[in-house]
Amino acid sequence: MVEDDRALVGVVLGSLGTLLGQKLADTRTLRRDRILAQEEAKIRLRAERVSLQREAIIEIQHGLEAIMAANVSSRGRSLSTEFRAAATQSALHLNAHIARLEDRELATGVQEWLGAHANAEAARIALDDLQDRLSRQLRALYSDQPV
Repeated sequence: MVEDDRALVGVVLGSLGTLLGQKLADTRTLRRDRILAQEEAKIRLRAERVSLQREAIIEIQHGLEAIMAANVSSRGRSLSTEFRAAATQSALHLNAHIARLEDRELATGVQEWLGAHANAEAARIALDDLQDRLSRQLRALYSDQPV
């Protein structure tokens, strides 16, 4: 009977050891899975942020060109009322895209360009410089460089 008790104690201790080992393995697996999920979430968030920045820059570039075209007509060419209305609407949407820019200096540059210019030539020069800055930012986003 003593041998039966010892065998039973051995089985019980072995089972407890196995359960403890499984519990520790499960805890490590859960911790690892949680860390992997957090990393995946960070990667998804960064991808979404970059996508929003790209979209905002592209929309800003299109909007700036539309505003420039609406305010500066070529010689002998008149702009329709509909075209000017569309450009005005574009300017309204532009502010929402500017607000999404993370680069506040770039956003300030866009806002400043939207102000008054001495003449069409000065506006074009300032716009070309601003478009270059926006394009550099966009290229950095597409090349996955830190921005």
